Amino acid sequence: MQEFTYSSDAPIVDTSQDVFNRFPFANRIAKVISNRQDASSIVIGIYGAWGEGKTSVFNFIESELKQEERVVCIRFNPWRFADENTMLLNFFNDLVRAVDRDFETKGEKLGKVVDTYFKPLAQILGKGENIEAVSSILSSADIDEIKSRVEKILEEERKRVVVLIDDIDRLEKSEIHAVFRMVKLTADFKYTAYVLAFDKEMVSASLQERYGTANSQAGRLFLEKIIQVPLQLPAIEKADLRTFCFKAIDEALKVGEITLSENDVQQFVNHFQAFEALMKTPRQAMLYSNIIMFSLPILKGEVNMVDLMLIEALRVFTPEIYMLIRENKEVFLHQLQTYNEEQEKECRRKLIDEKLMSIEINDVEEVKGVLKYLFPKLESIYSNTHYGHDWNSEWEAHQRVCSDKYFQRYFSYSVSRGDLSDIKMNSFLDDLEYKSLEESILDFKDFINEKNVVNLISKMRSKVKSISNNEVLKNLAMVLAIHGNMYPNPQQQFGNTFSQAALLLGEIIMKQDTKGEKMKVAEVLINQAKPLHFATEIFSWIRSLKDKEGNKLVEEDLNVLGKVLVDKITMEITNDVNLMFSNFRGALAYWNMYDEKNQAKETISTILKSNPDYALNLIKQYLPNVWSNGIKVDADLESETYDALVRDIKVEDLIEAFNKVYLNLPNDEEYPEFVECPHEEKIVRQFIWLHTYVQSLK
Repeated sequence: MQEFTYSSDAPIVDTSQDVFNRFPFANRIAKVISNRQDASSIVIGIYGAWGEGKTSVFNFIESELKQEERVVCIRFNPWRFADENTMLLNFFNDLVRAVDRDFETKGEKLGKVVDTYFKPLAQILGKGENIEAVSSILSSADIDEIKSRVEKILEEERKRVVVLIDDIDRLEKSEIHAVFRMVKLTADFKYTAYVLAFDKEMVSASLQERYGTANSQAGRLFLEKIIQVPLQLPAIEKADLRTFCFKAIDEALKVGEITLSENDVQQFVNHFQAFEALMKTPRQAMLYSNIIMFSLPILKGEVNMVDLMLIEALRVFTPEIYMLIRENKEVFLHQLQTYNEEQEKECRRKLIDEKLMSIEINDVEEVKGVLKYLFPKLESIYSNTHYGHDWNSEWEAHQRVCSDKYFQRYFSYSVSRGDLSDIKMNSFLDDLEYKSLEESILDFKDFINEKNVVNLISKMRSKVKSISNNEVLKNLAMVLAIHGNMYPNPQQQFGNTFSQAALLLGEIIMKQDTKGEKMKVAEVLINQAKPLHFATEIFSWIRSLKDKEGNKLVEEDLNVLGKVLVDKITMEITNDVNLMFSNFRGALAYWNMYDEKNQAKETISTILKSNPDYALNLIKQYLPNVWSNGIKVDADLESETYDALVRDIKVEDLIEAFNKVYLNLPNDEEYPEFVECPHEEKIVRQFIWLHTYVQSLK
């Protein structure tokens, strides 16, 4: 990656850099001053907003004037001085040094005149006196004589002194007042010219506070008394500003070693048009290029580059809208709630439209178009177009800002601890083809953790859709299969990460080209998957998934894989009689379904005889999941659950175990639904009641 080369926002000095054609304007001002025959002084004001290029124009004026023999140029910077008095004293010193250095008169040096008449100034200024004191001293020293002697020296040399003062609008209000009082005091010397550059509105407002009366135009009128030639900085051609901005964007992309596709370029250019009308100054364009010079390399490979460039454009040109997006993720990403859709639609639309009012009315629709491109779900609040959940995977695959998994990256400039770096994940996937399984397992453990595992599985599912290399897919499946314990498996209403990981492995199996390859990969994964219930979950998905032709594995194939699973279940439960896990019911069902030796019921019977408490764990595994307000609640044991239990486990073994755990259970004549007792006892009594009064009738 190339070294960052941020623009310092430095004004230009070379006409070859004059992309906005400001030199003719500056050259004309220089010629007017240098060719002026009138001996009287002149004050020229150049008006322009911050960042429009006033200083660059000043540089051109100064460069042209320095080529004129009859002109002495002084660039006075009032920023250098801590107070008004110091500024005034140094102004006179600068004037004297410049004139005495450039003038070759054999007569009286201007420095002697200043020594004679301005020495008292230094003494007064040193005591902290102000401009009024200066005026008083000059008056008492016969200002007419001073002016005539100074003007005589300037006339003898047939030269003109030009004082350039820039950035007046950046001064404190008191300093702005001081600069204009200084100009007013000295600008009536013959053979002098002042060129002042500032934002007229800002300076007028500052002067208004000082000199304002009932007349609200006092600041503007004060300027009109001082500025004899008011000039507005020429407007920049939109095409020139656009070219300047796009050149800066190209440089940022080059520095970040980022190549956009033809479609990406087209999308960006089409939507960036919305900001071209809002881009008024070169400084704004340079600010934008500096921001993307920073953000693009940091987030390269982690977000969608076009989305990032447009989000940063919103930050520079419409900051209020940018902050609205940053602080209201749900407004831009989440679906409307169907139960109060119209009310919520109106609320969101009002929130966005109020911020859009901060920009010019002519630009609102174009900026709104950018928002709709970045956040397609906004279409549902401005029209009847809706994007369903199936679009989420598409946006995630392209790292869009409208994806819930990527949104935060655009505003934090980093991958959070709970997120997973796409660069690391892609590197891991790329290396799978060349590294051994042991090396890949180490790489996997290096970047996965409990905080990012949820995003990992989600992103892997998106990635797998575009991977065609079967060796990579098989190696990935093996790495994922042996890490089943890392995938969260909470009791919840909807698919969790544990289930999604098993689904991912099922999808990899079904992506294999031939039935033989599908079977081979499936057998290996079921055998190697850890823990046992992860292997069971994988098999569950294999039974229901289809390949790209829409075909499922036939029953004959499932019988083969079922026996592989049965062997694994038999071995692990036999080795650990206390083994229990979520979906144990599914494991027992498959054990009974595919076990030709009928070992399942006998093995469970043996366990129950030696460990009666095991029956309580078993019965709870068969209870249905019941939810209330998103929280799992205790379920009753009803006839469907009873049927499932006795289908997989010998009923007499369960009854015997329950009687050992509960020695004196009451004889319930009615179904014990509302009895006051612990939940475990309650479901045992329900099981016994069903066995006694209902199942015995079948």
